[in-house]
Formats: sequence, C-alpha cells, structure tokens
Amino acid sequence: MKKILTTAILILSMMVVLVSPAMAATTADIDVTATPAYVAITCDQVSYDFGVVAESATPSTTTSWATITNTSSVQTDQTISVTAAIWAGGVTWTHADTGTPGVNTAGLLSNRGGTWGVSDVIIKNAAPGFIYENCPATTPYSFGLKLMAPTGFTDGIQKSITVRITAAPG
Repeated sequence: MKKILTTAILILSMMVVLVSPAMAATTADIDVTATPAYVAITCDQVSYDFGVVAESATPSTTTSWATITNTSSVQTDQTISVTAAIWAGGVTWTHADTGTPGVNTAGLLSNRGGTWGVSDVIIKNAAPGFIYENCPATTPYSFGLKLMAPTGFTDGIQKSITVRITAAPG
C-alpha cells in the first residue's frame, strides 16, 4: 500500500509539473548610456607685444609660438578672428579684414605651424577664417601671428586688439 501511495504521489507530482506553465521572465532590462560631445580648447599664450614697430613693418612670432590644447571629444572647426574692427589706444588703427595695411590701418595674419607666406590666414573681424578646419578630437596644434603695420602713423601711443580662437563641432 505504501508503495502504491508513493507511486501515485510521484505520478501526480509529475502531472502537475507537466501541466504547469513554464515560468519565464516578465521583464527585460537594457542599460543605455550616452557620452555628451564636448568642445574645449585652451591656449598657452595670453598676450604678445610686437614692441615698437616701424611704418610698413611686418614683425612676426614663429609659426609655433602659441599652442592650442584641444581636449574636445569630437572633431572641431577652429577659426581665428579679432574681436573688434579697431585697435584701441590713442588715434585708433582700423583693422584691415583684407590684411592690407594703410595709414592708421593694420592687418594681422596667422600661420598654423608652417612657413610664413605659405598657408597664411588673414585674421578678420567681420568673418573669422579657419585656422584648423576638421581638427580631429584631442589634437593640439601651434600657430603664430604676423603684424602688417600701418603705412603711416599719426601718434606714438601703444595700440591693442584681441585675437580669438573659436572651436565648434565640425
């Protein structure tokens, strides 16, 4: 009797297992991440003084004078410009967006680590020019500045203007 009862319980247990639905997961989780693209540059130089310049002089730094440290996580387009249309100080100088000097008119050029006269970029106020288009992420570079001094002056007071490098996703 005991053997029959044990066999019956075993058979009933197997039937319950066979007719019970299989237990399956009712949820599925997916971890989603995203890393924001960021643009970040710094320059190792904050000022430069060309000193006393003569009319029509073209003094310059080396083309590796300043270094841009680019910690951007994406490719960038980097431009160079001046932040005003005039050089401040005494009788102001007009900034020449053509790079061509005149009386009380000065121009500036930049060159990204090359040779002056080859691939120079005119530094403009109205429309910034590319100093490094399609700069790869985290790629540093060097550049220099060249002054195209006015062909004539009407005072001897120091002049100043700000040059700005701007990076944008590109």
